[in-house]
Amino acid sequence: MPAKQPQPKGSGGSALKRLKTSLRSAGVVGNQSKSSRSKKQRKRGVPSEVGKNSTADKLKVIRDEFNPFEIKQQRTKFDVMGRKVKGVGGKPALNKQIGEENRKKTLLQEMQSKGHVGGIIDRRFGENNPNLTPEEKMLERFTREKQRAAKATTSLFNLEDDDGEMGLTHYGQSLAEMDDFDDTGLRLSDDEESGQLSKDLVSQMHFGGFDDDKQVDDDGKPKSRAEIMKEIIAKSKYHKYERQMEKRADEDMREDLDEELKDIRELLDTKPKRKPLVSQSALFARQYAEADEKEQEKEEEENSNKYSDYDQLLQELARDKRAMATDRTKTEEEIALDEKEKLEKAERARKRRMEGLDSESEDEGKFKNNRKRRKGEQPQGDDLDDDYLEELDEEVNRLGAGLTLEDIQNAVADEDEESGDEDEDNDEEDEDEEEGSDEEDDDDDDEEEEMESDYGEDLEGEDDEVPTFDDDDDDMNEMGTNGIVKKATKKKSTKNTTSEEGEIPYTFECPTTHDEFLEIVSGLALEHTPTVVKRIRILYHIKLHPENKAKMATFLNVLVDHIAYLASTASPFPSTIIDTLIGHAFEISQKLPNAAADVFLEKLKTMHSTMSQKMNHSSSSAFPDVEDITVLRCLGKVFPTSDLMHPVVTPAMLYMSQTLSLCRVRSEIDIGRGIFVCLLFHEYQSVSKRFIPEALNFLQRAIVLLSPKDVFVDQVPGTFPMPDEVTKLHIADTNGSDLETIPDLALGRLSVETVEKEERNTLRLSMLQSIVRLLTRYIQLYASTPALVEIFEPMQALIAQTLTVSWHDDIQTLLNTLQDRLARQIKFCKDKRAKMPLRMQHHRPIPIAQHLPKFEQRYSLDKHYDPDRERAQRNKLEAQVKKEKKGAIRELRKDARFMSREKAKQRKEKDEEYNKMIRGVMTMLETDQAEKNRLERQKRK
Repeated sequence: MPAKQPQPKGSGGSALKRLKTSLRSAGVVGNQSKSSRSKKQRKRGVPSEVGKNSTADKLKVIRDEFNPFEIKQQRTKFDVMGRKVKGVGGKPALNKQIGEENRKKTLLQEMQSKGHVGGIIDRRFGENNPNLTPEEKMLERFTREKQRAAKATTSLFNLEDDDGEMGLTHYGQSLAEMDDFDDTGLRLSDDEESGQLSKDLVSQMHFGGFDDDKQVDDDGKPKSRAEIMKEIIAKSKYHKYERQMEKRADEDMREDLDEELKDIRELLDTKPKRKPLVSQSALFARQYAEADEKEQEKEEEENSNKYSDYDQLLQELARDKRAMATDRTKTEEEIALDEKEKLEKAERARKRRMEGLDSESEDEGKFKNNRKRRKGEQPQGDDLDDDYLEELDEEVNRLGAGLTLEDIQNAVADEDEESGDEDEDNDEEDEDEEEGSDEEDDDDDDEEEEMESDYGEDLEGEDDEVPTFDDDDDDMNEMGTNGIVKKATKKKSTKNTTSEEGEIPYTFECPTTHDEFLEIVSGLALEHTPTVVKRIRILYHIKLHPENKAKMATFLNVLVDHIAYLASTASPFPSTIIDTLIGHAFEISQKLPNAAADVFLEKLKTMHSTMSQKMNHSSSSAFPDVEDITVLRCLGKVFPTSDLMHPVVTPAMLYMSQTLSLCRVRSEIDIGRGIFVCLLFHEYQSVSKRFIPEALNFLQRAIVLLSPKDVFVDQVPGTFPMPDEVTKLHIADTNGSDLETIPDLALGRLSVETVEKEERNTLRLSMLQSIVRLLTRYIQLYASTPALVEIFEPMQALIAQTLTVSWHDDIQTLLNTLQDRLARQIKFCKDKRAKMPLRMQHHRPIPIAQHLPKFEQRYSLDKHYDPDRERAQRNKLEAQVKKEKKGAIRELRKDARFMSREKAKQRKEKDEEYNKMIRGVMTMLETDQAEKNRLERQKRK
């Protein structure tokens, strides 16, 4: 590439003059030297490629020199020596032109060929190479053809190979196929005819062969075309007949050879062995048999010694009892589908029974028809006892017309809550059927008792009892003077609730609101509510249909609302039913955790907003009501309460702490609800054992509020906050003269806002008894806490001052037990636990770690020095992806603009052609009209 031609300083002249001077000095214009080409090249007219390329390079240099605006320079912020930054200088105009040309070659061709089918692809050498001249293309093609021919000569003497692609042709046919001896009449006699006309005959008689030499007959007259064709047909038939005769002769010769083959074999074969005589055949046969037996016995002995262990093992395996084939384990979807089908089948049977139709299945119907058909026949000796099942009719009569054995197996046995309430009438009628059902009833009763006492067992101690969520006198846990829990015996109902209030359907529509659910259970007994919930869960299992997830999420909200509804409206308090429903809510929450979290968070928001509104109004109580307490209890059963931070439990605990610390106590109901909130706190922290100061402060404050006036006259011991205004909630009769035993505090008694005057003293005594029991449980919970002395030492003084009053025997016993336990626990902690005072950095100072700085020998700002290779590789790939993505987006935008320009250009060309055509048509019409007008004017003249 030639260097730039320097311009002398101060040289004048216009740009055109300087351009001509540069072109002349570069040798582009003017006299050009032809010394670069040899004489032969000049004679042959071969163009000078060197001169052509050098001229293009010279023009490029001159163009760049005279158009400085094509070069775009970007100024760097900091100049660093030895650093090369890409993209500082560029030629946007040239790049734009190159991109435009490339798009014309590729994108424009695709646009023009869009929708076109077919075409010719030129695969000749150099056809698509614009840098080659036509002479160079022809020369290269000829060279390659010669090379291919040279490769073919390597197999010239190989008889199995063909001549190859190269070869002389005449009129498109290879000359190698022609035989040199054909023209002389020396054709091989054994050439096989193909059954078609010969080449000579075809070439002479067809395709103008008649004109070569006129064919004449014997008289010297030229033959007509019909005569020639007859002669050709006759010759063809003659040749065909000859070939058939030759073939027949060959077949006869082959048959003769086949017949003579047997004689030839007899001559070649040796003589066979002499057969033994008839008298000797038996002797030889016996000898042969004995020899064979000896050889066989010898082989058996060898095999037995060789494979004795294997045979013994094989026999043992053969004697082993084969395992019976079992059905494969069903998936969760299949189990849910089977349960759904059972319920649907039972529902169809129930509807048929309701309409007075037969409720048996198809198989049972066939069996019944067969039995009816046999009923009129006399029993025979071949008949089995099963052919006349009279016992089945007796069982159906005993169970009733509306209930079958299939219904009991498919539906009734699956209901945990119904199995504990079986009727005693059926048990008395049939003792044989009672055995299996009693076992199921006992199991279900045990499950119900476990669920019923689940909440209380966590809080029961050695000899203490806590408040229960049950207000039924028969089912409530009673407390004796010695602190032993006594459970009342459960009385079974002698009435058939199902037949009295209506049979439970097996299929339901999934309720979306609580009102719809109330309509479903409106005609059923309260104890059948868990059955309805279970069947709804089976019918709308989340694995059966994708939409069932949303339905079950909505149903979970309905179920929680119904649990709260039962807690506030049902009397007596249905603790067993609520526990069962909470179990269903737990199972749904395990399948849909996110939906369950949303449901309970929405409930917590509603509770908090309600508390804030009630705290603004001094006349109403801000403590959570029975519904809210039940929802909080359900929340503790559904979600884990031992987590340090939980998206649902943590807000619930914050709300409960606010109710105990911020809400004012206005009545006995507020104290009772606060006690149950403290009970929930104890249940939440039974595993993690975190310290909850709000619960202990509220319990101590409740003791002060319930104690008589003369107990805390001068000063209230303890460090818990005490409001200025103390509500008049003191216990008037501390001895409880009219009470033999103080009843337990139940949640059902707190559903009202006011208490009758006659019941106030009893309710307050129950509350104080529950507080003392709960404090005992908290002492046991925090027994391992290092701060036990600081927490419970103020409570010891409070209990000691409370004991100055004479209390009921139950409360007096609990207070004395609590006081003794506090004294022993605090004394043990003071004696055994050595507490070290807090010291700041009670150790030698740890020096700051010093490390040598890391230096890079060849540091570059363009490189990243990340010690993590995987992260560096990932960042590198992300940067490449980002760069390529930006480049692809930029190119796509350029392609879109190019396509829009080309489409606009094509549209403009079409419009111009159309306008041109219209103008031509209009011109022709105007000419015709003018000619017509001229003729009309001439006629008028």
